[in-house]
Amino acid sequence: MKKFTGFLPETIDFLWELRMNNSKEWMDQNRERYKGVLKTPFDQFSAVISEGFAEATGEKMDWSVSRINRDIRYSKDKSPYRSCRWVVLKEQLLAGTDWKMRPAFYFEVSPEGYNHGMGVYEATPAYLNAYREKIRNKPIDFLNIVGEIEKKKEFILMGEDYKKVNASALPKEIGPWYIKKNFYVSETKNIEDIIFSEALPQMIVEKWKDLVPLYRYLKEIKSE
Repeated sequence: MKKFTGFLPETIDFLWELRMNNSKEWMDQNRERYKGVLKTPFDQFSAVISEGFAEATGEKMDWSVSRINRDIRYSKDKSPYRSCRWVVLKEQLLAGTDWKMRPAFYFEVSPEGYNHGMGVYEATPAYLNAYREKIRNKPIDFLNIVGEIEKKKEFILMGEDYKKVNASALPKEIGPWYIKKNFYVSETKNIEDIIFSEALPQMIVEKWKDLVPLYRYLKEIKSE
């Protein structure tokens, strides 16, 4: 595989056009273009960032790129294709979509820009019970980890809250983290020159290094 040299302006153009022409007919006419300006550069990016992250942190992870086809069987939106593309860096040997229930890093490009971060996107009740128990046992340890992330003000905590989980006995700074049903930290940016540069993977790796202590904290959580 060739080295990643940056996404192309045509990558963003393609995503905009796909959003406006989301049909099998249009995709069939633009299949080779899709491979050249989206699929291939994204695969190159994914390989480079995975390798760079392992070298920088010692965390050897598998990577998986989203499919262009959407699963529309149970969706009201019958658009057959995604007008965005993402890669996840996940624990090794996880099968299929099991990564959604474990901590994972992600990077996504859309027509408007890019976003990236780390979290547990479809946490199971068992995992969340173990997560909250770990926080309750040593709240200051958790507070120190997330405090470093919040201090830099780059990543924002996202995710749906439980309405009936009580965090009143914990430090107030922990509350927003403790009551989540699913959670991730994310940074969102508009299209900027770095997207089209070979320096993009290294920049993202440097930012992800700040999330490694939280990733390891979450990775250590075991649940049935």
